[in-house]
Parts: sequence; structure tokens; C-alpha cells
Amino acid sequence: MSEPERLLKPEEVAERLGISPITAKAWLRTGKLPAVKVGERGLLRMREADLNAFIRSLAAAQGREP
Repeated sequence: MSEPERLLKPEEVAERLGISPITAKAWLRTGKLPAVKVGERGLLRMREADLNAFIRSLAAAQGREP
């Protein structure tokens, strides 16, 4: 059985990207980063695999490895 997919809070996303939590929340809300809505309140989370892919795409666009 595989492990459950890890969902990151906006604060964790912000830390990994070196941006503010407010910016991370805005990027998740507007779709710049792919978001998953969790629970009845619709809390925004990001799949760790999606964040890793986003980081790889940024690195590739800059012509370097992550």
C-alpha cells in the first residue's frame, strides 16, 4: 500500500519557496499554484508532488537543476 499524499499548508509552501505566507495564499487562491480545497471550510492546501513539480519547472525555466 502506498503512503497517503502529503498536503502542505500555505505556510509550508511559503517556506519552501522563500515567499511570504500571504503571497502563497494568494497564489493558491488565484491558481498560480495548484490548490486542493480540504474540508467543509474549503481550506487551501497544495500537494507536495505539485510543489516539487513547480520548483522543477522554475529551475528549468532558469536553465538549472533544482
